[in-house]
Amino acid sequence: MQNCINCKSENTKKNGHGRYDSQRFFCGDCNSSFTIEGKRGTYSPEFKQQIIEEYCHQGHKAKEIIQKHKISSRSLIKWKKEHQQHCGCKNK
Repeated sequence: MQNCINCKSENTKKNGHGRYDSQRFFCGDCNSSFTIEGKRGTYSPEFKQQIIEEYCHQGHKAKEIIQKHKISSRSLIKWKKEHQQHCGCKNK
């Protein structure tokens, strides 16, 4: 069974599911409820780099990338700004 993320106790049991079907647990010692899965909708740094490579360096259009990878336009804009601040390039 999963140890409690608050008190590290092994006295835990499954306690239903949270949003997006993440498994919930309940700790019998500290009476807390918790989930161990990561945040929904997080993208790996490698995936973000692939998107930036396609957009900034290979010249693909934003609309193509958004549809191909099923990401939001806000994510693309955010990653582009982060990339520009980091590398200093001004592509697109």
